[in-house]
Formats: sequence, C-alpha cells, structure tokens
Amino acid sequence: MGLTLDHDAQISVRDSTSEVRWLVLPERPPGTGGLTAEELVPLITRDAMVGVAKVATP
Repeated sequence: MGLTLDHDAQISVRDSTSEVRWLVLPERPPGTGGLTAEELVPLITRDAMVGVAKVATP
C-alpha cells in the first residue's frame, strides 16, 4: 500500500473475530509533544487509523 517503514519496525498481524477487535493507535509524529489532543486530531487520517500510513508532521 506504499508505506515504507524503518528496518527496526516491528509488525504484528492480528485477525479480528466476532469476540475480539483490535485497535490501531497511530504513532505520534516527531515534534508534536507539546500539542493537545484537539490539535492532534486533524493530523490523523483514515489510512493512519488502519495502519497503512503514518500521521503527517504538522
């Protein structure tokens, strides 16, 4: 899907079932440590939530 990861990235593949759902938490972009949740929300895309893109740095 076009996402390039660092060589040290670890990937886990899990399958959801009717009893279990997995949640993808996007990685916080560098330099956003001082941003509030409200300021971070506009940076998160659908692709970042499904794990096929990184959250863009503002």
